[in-house]
This record gives sequence, C-alpha cells and structure tokens, in this order.
Amino acid sequence: MRVGVIGCGAIAKRAHLPAFTSLKEIELYGVVDINETVARRIAKKFRARKYFTDYRDLLRDPSVELVSICTPTPLHAQMVVDSVNAGKHVLVEKPLALTVKDALCVLRAVKENGVRVCVVRNFRYVPAMQNVKNLIEEGKLGRLVSILGCAHTQIPLYWTSSTWLYEKWGALDDFAPHLIDAICWLNTAKVKRVVAFGGDFLESMGCLNYLQILMQFENKTVAVASVTWLTPFSLFLNIHGTAGSVHVDVRFNHYLRYHDFLDPVEEFKSVSKKLVDSTKQAFTGKLFRGSLGFYKQLITDFLMSIRKGGQVPSTVEDAMQVVAISEATKKSLEQKEVVDIDDFVKDSL
Repeated sequence: MRVGVIGCGAIAKRAHLPAFTSLKEIELYGVVDINETVARRIAKKFRARKYFTDYRDLLRDPSVELVSICTPTPLHAQMVVDSVNAGKHVLVEKPLALTVKDALCVLRAVKENGVRVCVVRNFRYVPAMQNVKNLIEEGKLGRLVSILGCAHTQIPLYWTSSTWLYEKWGALDDFAPHLIDAICWLNTAKVKRVVAFGGDFLESMGCLNYLQILMQFENKTVAVASVTWLTPFSLFLNIHGTAGSVHVDVRFNHYLRYHDFLDPVEEFKSVSKKLVDSTKQAFTGKLFRGSLGFYKQLITDFLMSIRKGGQVPSTVEDAMQVVAISEATKKSLEQKEVVDIDDFVKDSL
C-alpha cells in the first residue's frame, strides 16, 4: 500500500515515519511539509519517492492509497475531509477536531466516501492497559465506581520547538485527548455531564497549563482527568470498582490489582516486578520508546481493517465523544458551570 505523510514535525519523524518504513507491505510514496527544505530532507532520510509543499498535490496523486496526518491540531479536521473526499484512507493524530461541528463534518465525509479513518490512540496498545481492559470486561472489578487519571508532564519544549501548542487551550488540546480517550475506553458508557477547573497557573503563559475535568457517566461512574504541563512526569490511572481496584502506570507498562486494601507485601512484590520488567525493557530499548513504540501495531491493525473490512482500531465515532468532552470542558471553564453533554452537542449543531 502506498502511503503519504502530511506534516514532517516531531510526531511524524519519531513515530509515523519509522513505523511505516518498518512495514514490508508499505511503500512510503510521499511526504508533505510547507517548508520545502524540511520536506526534501525528510523524503531523503526516509526514502520517500516524492515530496510536496502542498498536501493537496499529494491528494491529487492517484498512486496514494493512505495518508497519515501529522500536522498541528487546528488543521486536522479539514485535512481529513479533503483526504477522504479524494478517496484516501486516513490515519490522523489526536484530536480529530477541535469542535463537535467539525468532527461531524468528518463523519459525514467518511460515510459518503466509503473509506476508513483511524484516530491515533496508541495508549490503548500499552499491554498493561489492555490487561486492565480485559479485567473490567470480565467483571473482575465489579461495577466501576470511579477513575482517576493523571497526565502530568512538563511544558512540551522537550518534545518540539513549535509554538502552535501554546494557543489559548494549551494542555487541553495537547495531551488531554489521550487521557480522556483512555478513561472512556475503559468505561464504555456515555459521558453525561462535565465540569472543569483550571487556567494559567503561572499567570504568564497566556494559555491553559493545568486543569481538572470531572466527568459523570450514564452508568454512574465518576472520573477525574488531571492534566498539567507544570509538574514532574506522571502518567497513570487508578480504577476503583465494587469488587477491586487497579493502579496502572502507563509509562512503565505496569499494573497492580488489589482488593480490600493495598498491603505492604503486595506493594513490595509489585514494585519488585516493575523493577525487573523495566530493566528488561531498558535492555531492549522499549522503555525509552514509551508509547511511540506502539504505533507499528496500531498501523498494522488499521491496515488489516482496510484490507479485510474489520473494526478500525479507533473510530471517528470514538473520537467524537472525546471532542465533545474537550469542547464541553472549554465551555465549563469559560462559564464556570456544569455542562450537559447531550444538550451541548445539540446546541453546537
């Protein structure tokens, strides 16, 4: 399958391009970047046949069957619509869109053109997350009562020098979609209401850099998503059910399941296992790849869904709920109120 990658920034260079070029069934046909020097350099480095400065030129090429969109978030929705209207399958970085209205435009275009669109949700592929998902589906934790998710990191200068991340909504449009999706993936009921608190903690960045999102689901589960750019790195979920609890350390691919209370013996055994597993991952290099190491399997599964008609790993419908929650969070922050998701979506359309 011939693939074109749109956008040659950090996520393309570190995740999409290495994953695509490692797959024998993929031919990297072209890359796109508005900076011609960058496009030429990346095409040479990853042995792409062509390079472009306008993504529409790539879309007009009938040789391209699949495009991967790695551009800044505000450009995602329109580029997906243009791509599917050109008859291309699409892999797009999160979030799919910034508004429910734009996400719905994507959904309509996908249905009209009969192509496949997958939104990147690589955290679903962390083995510890998949194990916990199985525990929940098998009823091992009983009914879910609450979920606490933390996505704490530093200002993303360590990742990229691009400045588009520092618009008004900052951290909410950056890492929060991953965490919101993880929570909704584990607890599959619809989110009913959202209320959020946060702002510019430093009072000098001019954008949102810390927030807490409280979500109430239709099955009565309550979840909190804590997101910030201002603390040491911490990526975990605590899931509590009527029959047990689980702590998931997403960064180190480790989980600890317990009942009643967490005693020191179980905690020691868990820490010991985590140390051994992390050491093994360090020797193989997997530890340093982190979540980027799961792109290859995500792409492989997406290609399989295109060829054999199976389930897309992360659908546009999945992404729409995340977009709705994110946009409702913005309304809650601005108006300092609880937002009903169904009413909000109706008003948005």
